[in-house]
Amino acid sequence: MTSRQVAHCSLVVGVLLAAHPRPTTAQDTRDDKDKASMGAVTRAYEEAFNKRDAAAVGKLWTEAGVHVDRATGVKTRGRDAIVRDLETAFKEIPEAKLSVEAGEVRMVTPTVAQAEGTVTTLIPGEEPAVIEFSALLVKQGDAWLLDSVEESPVPQPETANDALQQLAWMVGDWADQTEGIATTSSFAWSRGGNFLVRRFSTQFGEEEEMSGTQIIGWDPRSHEIRSWTFNADGSFGEAIWSKNGGDWLVKSTQTLADAGVASGTYVITPVDDNSMKIGLVGHEVNGEPVPRVAAVTVVRTAAPSAEAATSEEGK
Repeated sequence: MTSRQVAHCSLVVGVLLAAHPRPTTAQDTRDDKDKASMGAVTRAYEEAFNKRDAAAVGKLWTEAGVHVDRATGVKTRGRDAIVRDLETAFKEIPEAKLSVEAGEVRMVTPTVAQAEGTVTTLIPGEEPAVIEFSALLVKQGDAWLLDSVEESPVPQPETANDALQQLAWMVGDWADQTEGIATTSSFAWSRGGNFLVRRFSTQFGEEEEMSGTQIIGWDPRSHEIRSWTFNADGSFGEAIWSKNGGDWLVKSTQTLADAGVASGTYVITPVDDNSMKIGLVGHEVNGEPVPRVAAVTVVRTAAPSAEAATSEEGK
């Protein structure tokens, strides 16, 4: 059994993960409660999968649940058949591990939800296998269950430049100014086009200034975009980038100049060709939560030059 087949048996982990919440109405609040319930199912699934308990996983599917593998055309119908596939996978590859990147969960009706995302299956001695999925969940009583899941392999980029093309829109000069804090950023391709390099400067009032460099690249082993940031004050950090609907989530950790630690997730939302919004959620410094602040709007101040815009230089 291949790692992708194991992934097909286990991708329920991803379909039940909700995107970051955006409650604005009473209906949104109800939807968020349902998404939280789906999260509880996720935890139950993960526990059962890690214990190799196929029967417990099967209880998270409807009796007539259907799994479709688009790559092979194989369709597995019914909870019992899905459980048998899991039992086989657990016997043949008990060491398989999963990494999930979930997209936004959309409520179709109060009792039907649709979810999309990707699952990476890690098996010792094999290259990571990445699949994308689309799932339909239904609410039966108080429980959310999987009713149908479709999966297909995700084509992997041949080069780092191919992988980073989805961020090429950032190339150019940007600025924002909020409550006395002014930040300017310039994104450009590195020589050879395999990295994006951001140079930035932040002015706090009339005195303090912070500057630094961020390098954004593609990790061919983990199949994800990563970045490394180096600040003039000696602090540094790294982050993992993932797509979530129309947003980019940048999960970041940082070592501060005073030996402290900071973490948080930046949410980057493209608005149009010349503006984006950037927010920070889950911000902590030395383990203490930092109050959340409103997202800022960043605007393009200059289009990329011909040299900066091309990723072919040096190839």
